[in-house]
Amino acid sequence: MGYRIEYAVKGRTLLARVSGFTHVHAGAIARDIREEARRAAIKHLAIDVRGLVDRLGNLATLVHAAAPHQRVAVIDDNDDHARYQPFAEREARRRKAKLRYFADARDALDWLGD
Repeated sequence: MGYRIEYAVKGRTLLARVSGFTHVHAGAIARDIREEARRAAIKHLAIDVRGLVDRLGNLATLVHAAAPHQRVAVIDDNDDHARYQPFAEREARRRKAKLRYFADARDALDWLGD
């Protein structure tokens, strides 16, 4: 099985809902999201990974989609991933972006300002 990305633009934010498997596709998913964000000419990015089956270990690669954006919200309802969040947040800062994890999409969009 592969993956699917559904996009929605909300104000200055691109919301990307990713579902399926990331196993060998994490890099492609990140590139697809980054390309769609560039086409939409948006400022912020929300990546909803709640539909991914095997997200643990692949979230960092997906977060690299954040590179050109000022703010990135990752929507992830799995508390087991909390210990990995500081690494992704530090990598985002290194790329001049702000990254935060949220369990609720509304909270994520509120933080992004949309």
